[in-house]
Amino acid sequence: MERVATLMHSTAMLSELTRTQRSLFDAQEQVSTGKRINEFSDSPSELGALMAARAADAKTADFEASAKAMLGRLDLQDTHMEEMASVVDDLKQSVLDAVANGGATALMSEVEGSVSRMVSILNTQVDGKYIYGGTRQDVPPVTVDSLNALLGLGSTAQAFQNNTVQQTGKVDANQSVVFGQLASTLGQPLFDIVRQIGAFNASASGPFTDTLNETQSSFLTSLIPGLTSAYSDANTALAQNGVSYKATKDAIERHGDTRATLAGMINDIEDIDMATAITNLNNAQTAMQASAKTFSMVQNMSLLDYLPL
Repeated sequence: MERVATLMHSTAMLSELTRTQRSLFDAQEQVSTGKRINEFSDSPSELGALMAARAADAKTADFEASAKAMLGRLDLQDTHMEEMASVVDDLKQSVLDAVANGGATALMSEVEGSVSRMVSILNTQVDGKYIYGGTRQDVPPVTVDSLNALLGLGSTAQAFQNNTVQQTGKVDANQSVVFGQLASTLGQPLFDIVRQIGAFNASASGPFTDTLNETQSSFLTSLIPGLTSAYSDANTALAQNGVSYKATKDAIERHGDTRATLAGMINDIEDIDMATAITNLNNAQTAMQASAKTFSMVQNMSLLDYLPL
C-alpha cells in the first residue's frame, strides 16, 4: 500500500533531524576539546560543584603565589643573616687576636670593613624597595656608610630610620607569617660596639697600634661579652628567619596538594573520557544519517504524486 506523509510527519522528522544534528555537533566538540562541559549551561546539575572548585582553586593559587614570593624573600634573608653573623664573628676574632698578640695594627681596618659589610646588607633593595626598613621601604634604613659617619651622630640609634613594623604576609586563610626583619634590630648591637671602638681609638687612650698598652688591652677584652651577645643575636635572627621559611614552604606544599586535588575534581566534572566520546560521535553520526534518510523519504511521500495533472 502506498503511503502519503502528512505535515505532522514532516515536522516530526525535521525535529528529529535537528536533534541528531545537535547531538553530532556536541559529540564532535567533545572529541576536539576533550571537555564535556564548555559552558555552565551544559551541566546545570553540576554547576555548584564546578564553581566552588574553581573558586577554591583561584583562592589557593593566590595564597600559593604570595607564599612563593615570601619564600624567595626569606631565602635571600637567610643568606644575609648568615653573612651578618659572620661579620660579628670576624670582628670578635680580630679583637681576640689583637689581645692575644698584644697588637692591633689591622683592627681599625676590620672595624671599617664591618660597618661597610653591615650597611651593604641592611640597605638591600628588592624591586626598588628596602627590605629591612619595616613598612617604610622608600628610604635606606641605615643613614651612615662609614665609621666616621657613625661617630658623627649623637647616638647609634640615629643611624637607623626604619620604622618598627615588621612585615607579615598571609600564607593561608588562617595563617600569617612574619617575614620582615628590621635594620635597627639587626644592626644596632654591632654598631654600638664599633662606635665604642672608634671613639676609644680617637680618644687620648688611642690610637691602636702594633703594640697594645694595658688600658687598650683591657678595653678590647671588655668588648668580648658584647660581641658574643651580638653574635648570639645574629644567630637568633637567622633561626627566626628559618622558622618563617619552613612555615612558608610547608604552606606552599599544602597549596600544591590542594590544587592537585581540586584539579582532579574539576577534571572529573569537565573532562570527557575519550573512548566514550568517540563512541558517542560514531553513534551520533549513525543517528543523523538515519534521520536524514528518513526525512528524505518522508519528503518524497507527497499527495501530489497521486493527483491527476
